[in-house]
Amino acid sequence: MGSLTKKLIITTIASLILVVGLATRGYALPAAQSEAIQTLLDDARRVSGVPGISVSIIDGDETFYFSSGFADRENGLPASENTIYELASVSKAFTSTGILLLEEQGLLSMTDPIQNYLPWLTLKYQGIPVDMQTVTLNDFLHHTSGLTNGKHIQGIPQGDTPDMLRKTVDLLVDAELAFLPGEQYSYGTVNYDVLGLVIEVVSGQSYENFMTQQVFQPLGLHNTYVYKADAQATGQMAQGYRTSFFITTPYDAPDYAGNKPAGYIMSSAMDMTRWMNIQMGFIQDIPEVFNTIILKSHQGDTSVPDINGMYYAAGWSVNTDRTIVEHTGGNPNFATQVTMLPDERFAVCLLSNSANTNIELVKSIKNILDGDLAQSYKMSARQILDIVLSSVTMIACLSAVALFLLGLRRKKRNTRQQTTKKRQLTSMVWLTVTVAMCIMCWMFPVFSGYDWSTILVWQTYSILTTFISLTLLSMATTWLVYVR
Repeated sequence: MGSLTKKLIITTIASLILVVGLATRGYALPAAQSEAIQTLLDDARRVSGVPGISVSIIDGDETFYFSSGFADRENGLPASENTIYELASVSKAFTSTGILLLEEQGLLSMTDPIQNYLPWLTLKYQGIPVDMQTVTLNDFLHHTSGLTNGKHIQGIPQGDTPDMLRKTVDLLVDAELAFLPGEQYSYGTVNYDVLGLVIEVVSGQSYENFMTQQVFQPLGLHNTYVYKADAQATGQMAQGYRTSFFITTPYDAPDYAGNKPAGYIMSSAMDMTRWMNIQMGFIQDIPEVFNTIILKSHQGDTSVPDINGMYYAAGWSVNTDRTIVEHTGGNPNFATQVTMLPDERFAVCLLSNSANTNIELVKSIKNILDGDLAQSYKMSARQILDIVLSSVTMIACLSAVALFLLGLRRKKRNTRQQTTKKRQLTSMVWLTVTVAMCIMCWMFPVFSGYDWSTILVWQTYSILTTFISLTLLSMATTWLVYVR
């Protein structure tokens, strides 16, 4: 009995430690609001299947941290404000700081032609070479170069060798642009890979060393990394996850080291709090030059039409009067959202180790802090897509098996029926449907703009299985009709 009591005490203490670890926060916050935020995050994990979420909030002079779940579920590592996540496209704001620093140092100008630094980089529009003297660094900074996600993301090569950044930009040589440079804003992650390579050319350093020595260290961002090995060495690196067929499993996405300037910087909620405070001008213990750079980085490019009232600045999406400064990030197994409202002295950073997370969580958190405690988590579009396609896959597969077995039974009974024109027509229709499904599966990458290898890295596997299962169902139906 004593042994059992001792075991219960140890179990209880361990559970309390775990609970504390899963819900870390800083400073004081009214209990009702604190509980509402923690409940919201816990519900988000439960509904989405996301293993871990970390949030940092700046509200006036106070900072709050909330975490839910695990940085590494299999190894029992709880998520906290010190957990390191991939920032995905939120990385772009760091890269823009780096290249604007070079401008402040007089080593380049953002109005310079890209040819001044990468003379071998050539682009085309409608098959005609573009005058590269008219394509400036600003075009890449503001996503007005004509390089877009729709046309150029699948060309990003996999690998983690030191030359991957050059290899990534090399693949853009003679790329067909979606529009002439300067005509419009259309987001394209590779624009920032080009800027990353310019940083290397101008500074004479690797992108990684430049960012670490000239950006992260001077700004006091000591838990922000460009090398995954360095982040993992801290013991706080989050494991990434993905969800398919209602199951969330660990997923080590391919290395895209050449895409680091655009999407693979890593940081923690603690460091992101300092980064947001720097962005809003609340921290003074940094070199003065960065104050000038931050102001520049929030100036949206208003020379092109806005998208839903937002312009692209330098690694940030901003509205006209810059009362909203934000950016979303999504990698195959991580999701990030940073939203800052400088006039309200408010900012929130959401970090998650699964792309299933609905980043609209940040709006719900703001609503709670504004006094509306009745917030609920809504599934992300990505999760809904997986649920629908996974359900279609299972239903179609079960139906295909049932029809195939029914056909076998009919064939075994050797029941012969007279061939009629109606039966022949029905058979031809189903055969046509089967062929059409095969063609659709083959051609889907052409219509979507992404090849299957890219789709299977960035999206749920159920996209492919839906095509396969519907093709099998069509084949089984054709088989049933053919059987005599």
